Amino acid sequence: MNYPLITLYVPGTRPELIDKAVRAAADAIIIDLEDTVPVNLKDQVRDNIHEILSSTDQKFLIRINNEPEHLEKDLEKMVSKNVYAILLPKAENLNQIHQIDAIITEAERNHNLSVNSVKIIPMIETALGVIRCFELATASQRVETITFGSAEDGDLQGDLKCAWSLDGTELLYARSKVLLDGRAARLPYVLDGAFSDIKNDRALMADCELSKRLGYDGRTLVHPQQIPIARKTYSPSDDELDYYRKLIAAFEVAENSGSASISLDGKLVDYAMYKKAKSFIDL
Repeated sequence: MNYPLITLYVPGTRPELIDKAVRAAADAIIIDLEDTVPVNLKDQVRDNIHEILSSTDQKFLIRINNEPEHLEKDLEKMVSKNVYAILLPKAENLNQIHQIDAIITEAERNHNLSVNSVKIIPMIETALGVIRCFELATASQRVETITFGSAEDGDLQGDLKCAWSLDGTELLYARSKVLLDGRAARLPYVLDGAFSDIKNDRALMADCELSKRLGYDGRTLVHPQQIPIARKTYSPSDDELDYYRKLIAAFEVAENSGSASISLDGKLVDYAMYKKAKSFIDL
């Protein structure tokens, strides 16, 4: 599969919604075993999802539970050829990443799967997780990306005891640091978190625009109707694509003539800008 830049949650208690979610054309579906599953139903839902995974060719992401009494059971049931990645909520402990890596390695061996075929995606949803983000992002070869806990009234906001606003001031430092650490860790992409106001398309678009300006490549979503808005916002505009293609072409002509510094539309362009343009187009 391509990188899951636009992902959609489905509650583990509502497996009948999986087919509908697949038709909504997200890059990946996240089946949730954590916050949307009542404690007394954890075992039953885990078994139900295990059966579904055993009878499909679709690949999924799975958000497991962080608590010790559920974590290992979740991993043992969820690791399969139809699971692309495990999302670890409230990630903040390096030893826990190593533990999960070891459990997945054993499960891969038992299921005859390729080594590191199942990825880990730490979810940065606590103050300590923000502080340790770089270490978490580099704790295992399985860590493909990280996600930021940007949701209103979510775990991170509760841990910070801060307010939440659409302009993002209260979470700006944490949101920027997680993005910075993800880039420093050379992760191929970095995901922002969920936006819970499913009836406010304008607010979702504004939050996606802020997220994109900060540098995020995509995000997790909680409703199918959010997908077109998020995909359009995170995708490059025609103007951006035209400009960077023009920059690449002009710079390469100059480079072949012995110059690595040109002026384009009144802006100085050298190798730094050329590399940025190439990276943008490649992504």
